[in-house]
Amino acid sequence: MVGITLLNKGKFKKIDTSFLIEGHEVLEEVTKVQKKYHKEDTDTFINELRDSIAGYYLGYELVNTEKHGFDCKLNFKDNIFLEVKSASFASTSWGATFNDTTLEKAECFKGKQVFLGLAVWKNASDLLFVCYGQNKYIGEFLEQKVTKFLQGSGGVRSTQTIGLKQLIIDYGFDIICVNKSKREVRNILSLKSRQLQFISDKCFLSLDEYRSKYNYLNLCTE
Repeated sequence: MVGITLLNKGKFKKIDTSFLIEGHEVLEEVTKVQKKYHKEDTDTFINELRDSIAGYYLGYELVNTEKHGFDCKLNFKDNIFLEVKSASFASTSWGATFNDTTLEKAECFKGKQVFLGLAVWKNASDLLFVCYGQNKYIGEFLEQKVTKFLQGSGGVRSTQTIGLKQLIIDYGFDIICVNKSKREVRNILSLKSRQLQFISDKCFLSLDEYRSKYNYLNLCTE
């Protein structure tokens, strides 16, 4: 019978009225902020807020309020952009997922103007760290995947994922420790996966070390 497997999936339990009431109270407070800043679409509101938080810690001054384009820009003068991907601490694995990527966007990742940040969050507001960097081979990887999809060998939509370990080991990304010490972040990674226990200490940067390493003004290409 069609769909019988799907009907057997899921774990159902009685609705917790305490959770419902307390959660609704939180959402009412969120609604007040949405109305104040005219951010009626909740998904867009959360995405823009998280992009703003990650971008702000990394020194980006501007956030994109539209659907298309990159998420943050360094400032009005310099053409340095940031693509923010978010992952939940509770997920089984952490990775940067690209949905409906275009060949134009893949091409941008080959250049010096676009950086990628994988922000890992615990619960709604605790930003643990950002895996951050830039590598032209990410653009080539995305280009290959998108081309393959356009040729008809893809799935329902063009989706590509680059795991945290791959970003660090294959593409030379750094772990930017935002609200926690480098030791605390290393412990988080070690507890998450045995494969992440052996990441070099030099990959972990405090915010001050991050600012020293990434001198954007020398990277700008107008």
